[in-house]
Amino acid sequence: MTVLTYDFPSIPISRCMFEVVHDTDMEISKVSGHEHITENPGERWVIQYQFKVLTLDEAKLLKLHLKHLRGSVNKSRLFDPLFKAQGGTWGGSPVIDGAGQYGLYADVRGFSPNQVVADALDRCMIGTQLMEIAAPASADALGNARLYFTNELRQATTDGMPVTSSLNALRCSGRWKDPSQIQQLSGNRRLYRNITLDFVEAFA
Repeated sequence: MTVLTYDFPSIPISRCMFEVVHDTDMEISKVSGHEHITENPGERWVIQYQFKVLTLDEAKLLKLHLKHLRGSVNKSRLFDPLFKAQGGTWGGSPVIDGAGQYGLYADVRGFSPNQVVADALDRCMIGTQLMEIAAPASADALGNARLYFTNELRQATTDGMPVTSSLNALRCSGRWKDPSQIQQLSGNRRLYRNITLDFVEAFA
């Protein structure tokens, strides 16, 4: 089965939820009140788009995109319309410093030296994965910094892999969580109201 990735269409999004959600479970004893917490790997970006009003042309464009997804088979390249600025300078030309890095931090070289290059909750792309920064990071006199993440870097890095912070590049590949939502776009109306779409980050 060939899996394709399509850019989400440029139509106005009324409300957006675009967050890393961790896979944890909590069980509370009814007798003692003791909490048992289980943390599982595999946190994902969870995305919800809401459209208060769509014109017929906008609805057709959206429906065509959803048809291309073939339910949950193909992927959609999603963006966060509410993320409009980075907190750090992201100066220089940062790249991964060392192959085989993965997990909750990565060492990076090529930043502009002696400045706060990334702030908490900034975002960047490493390979095809959208990463969220967990803590402020400052580059040293040589332009080296360690970036800590809220979501786990899944694929082992190669040395010199670019770290991209341009807002236009911040995209998450997601799969449509509930293909039955296409029913909201049925018919051939002049206006479509209160459309909701749910996506989850695609791991493969």
